[in-house]
Amino acid sequence: MRKLRNRSAAIAPLLALAALAACTPSPDPSADGGAAADPGTQQDGAPADIEGVENYYGEYGDFVTVIAAIQDGEVTAEDLEYPFVVQQDHVDAQNGWDGQPPVYEIQPPVGGDHLGQWQTCTGTVYDAPLVDGHAVHSLEHGAVWLTYDPELVEQASIDALALLIQGRDYSLMSPYPGQGVAVSLQSWGNRYQTDDPADQAIEDYLDEYVLNDRFNPEAMATCAGGVNTTAAD
Repeated sequence: MRKLRNRSAAIAPLLALAALAACTPSPDPSADGGAAADPGTQQDGAPADIEGVENYYGEYGDFVTVIAAIQDGEVTAEDLEYPFVVQQDHVDAQNGWDGQPPVYEIQPPVGGDHLGQWQTCTGTVYDAPLVDGHAVHSLEHGAVWLTYDPELVEQASIDALALLIQGRDYSLMSPYPGQGVAVSLQSWGNRYQTDDPADQAIEDYLDEYVLNDRFNPEAMATCAGGVNTTAAD
């Protein structure tokens, strides 16, 4: 594992998601009751200036709005096309856990039940694949996870991508063999993929989605002090 230096990121004003601190599966919505997304976002919740972002919240657009809809009885988690956007259980804390980490419908995953320990995501670059369940926990904390297919990206491009992560708190990077696209960026409920490692949208995505209030299931959760091991350890 290669670890790069960290920096503190300025945390934008949060939407009072106080009940989320314990990683509960039914968190409290924002103080405004899950009002519509800011005017600067599209209907599907993706920032208007980043084309190609995959959003998994359906008509609700973001985490805050879908949680408010669930608590108001408008919809249930099971009714959603992608229920994993509101699934936040720690599988290793459940009775009868078989010791196997969760397997995700979408790979690299963009949310769902996960392991109790998050992957350290303080601008950390890993040289080996991670256990998905730890990385998903990092997404729950508001992080963006940059993955690359080592068969599709040259070392010079990997080094350039690492510079985008280095020192950027609430972010992490690792290889993801077989993902089938050069670069993939995951945050809770959103994803952006590109075959161009020099795509400007990679940095734009990091700027937009790290600690994004509308997609942050666990306000004020830390990225420090998590697991530093990889899948091979």
